[in-house]
Amino acid sequence: MKRKRIRLGVLILTTTLVLNLGVVADASTATPFGTSRWRAPRVTYVVSGSSYYRYIYATAIRAWNATGQFHFVPGSYAHHQVTLTTSGATTGQYHMLAGITFTSGPRNGYFTQARVLLLTRNLATYHYTTYDQIHVAEHELGHVMGLQHSTARNSVMLANNRYNGISRNDIYAVERRYHTPVGRHS
Repeated sequence: MKRKRIRLGVLILTTTLVLNLGVVADASTATPFGTSRWRAPRVTYVVSGSSYYRYIYATAIRAWNATGQFHFVPGSYAHHQVTLTTSGATTGQYHMLAGITFTSGPRNGYFTQARVLLLTRNLATYHYTTYDQIHVAEHELGHVMGLQHSTARNSVMLANNRYNGISRNDIYAVERRYHTPVGRHS
């Protein structure tokens, strides 16, 4: 009787170690986040641009809101934290980008404003499909939340991403970002 219990204990311990090693291996592809974030995982936004790009942003927002880790809430032009818009810029530092995010805030590490640009000329020049553009918007919204570029091939935060939607690692990173004190990163 004692031998069966010992064997069962060893089996459970071995299984636990194998499962934990899998988690550790997955942690190497975790989506990184920076030291800054919003005070809470909720911001207000406004969208400007054509109805097509309003659709692109709305779809990306629905995808992030569906994760339950962060909420983008419509604001007004007088009261909002995030501006989502487009630009036709294609020169200088923007010559190969599909989108760009600017964040600002006081020195205490909390964001107070953000501005996202989808670069429409580049999206057209490089033949981004509607789905590709939604993924670019999801990527830029990831930056708004405080996520950085990932090296994971399936991450929406992969630099130059156009094919990946939001992954489990991306969702987990947002959860961790808002449970990690300001000034600390992944």
